[in-house]
This record gives sequence, structure tokens and C-alpha cells, in this order.
Amino acid sequence: MPFTRNARGRRILAAVALALTVAALAACSRGHEDFGEHDDHGTGVPSGATVATLPPLPAPWADLNRDNPEAVALAAVAALFDWRPADGDTGPESARDRARPLLTPRAADSYRPYQIPRPLWESWMNTRATITASSAISSEQHPADTEVSWQRKITTHVRGPEAGDLTATTLITVTKQPVWTVTAVTTLPS
Repeated sequence: MPFTRNARGRRILAAVALALTVAALAACSRGHEDFGEHDDHGTGVPSGATVATLPPLPAPWADLNRDNPEAVALAAVAALFDWRPADGDTGPESARDRARPLLTPRAADSYRPYQIPRPLWESWMNTRATITASSAISSEQHPADTEVSWQRKITTHVRGPEAGDLTATTLITVTKQPVWTVTAVTTLPS
């Protein structure tokens, strides 16, 4: 190559190589805080990220302690099983829609409600049935809690006028961002 044979060309290549080396070293030596990819402070929010203040929750959760992951998880599951066929709910999806303020948008959109046979739900609607549910956190082994993540199984017993009791297990993940919020929820029929 004629360009690299002369001294001027070699100096230019050396200067370019040196500049690239300095740039690479500078990029490697920067703290990870510059990129906002890590959470060294236990807040659940990446370093350097801007945190928007969450709006207050509507009733009936206006007084919910959002600094308590257990309270948030139980409130979310109770809301997901707050079935109201007597008030015009057309299925468990109505309860999911009411529960949205307790869930992240992704968790709400991916949640598949407990499946109730359509004839049973229609019977509940026709008789204006009142459905009750009670939930409890399972004592089963679970992933270790961290400062920003909490996961549990919650068992819910649903009582309606027909078909006896129904039992469902909900797997729930609550993440601190900056207050505890449900980030994943899956309900399995038992």
C-alpha cells in the first residue's frame, strides 16, 4: 500500500489507532451509572433513570400501603377475584379491568383470568348471584425476597350459589418501582 509506506501515512495511522484506543479505554473506564443499567441502591429503579411519581390509587385502594409487597399482592388478587355478575360483569375479565391500577400495563395485558364455564356465569348473572372470595398467601417455598422483588403463591377460594367452591392458585411477582407494583400474575385452576 503506497499510503502506509511513507512516514506521514504511518503517523496518521498511528494517531488514528491511538485515538481509537483512548476512546475505547474511556468507554470501558466509565462507571456503569452512566448507562442506567444497574441498581446499586436497592430501589428497583436503574441508576440514572428518572422516576415519575405514580398517581394515587382509586377507591377502594386509596389507603393501600404501597410500601408493603404482601399488601399489594393480596389487594391485586382480591381485585382479580372480585366477580360481580349481579352488577353486570360479563365474566372474570371485568374484575381484571378493575384491577388494572394495581398491575403494570404488561401484567394486566398478559393476565388470563380464571376460566368459568359460560353457562355457570350466565346463571349467576340471571340470578343476580353474589360471589365471595377469600385469599391467603401460601406457606410453600418461594424464591428468596430481595429489596426489589417479592414472589408468592396465593390460594383463593371462591364461593358462588352453584357449583360449590372453586379454588385457584395465583403466582404473583411484586416489584419495587419505586413503590411495590404487580409485575407478573398467573392464575391456575386447581
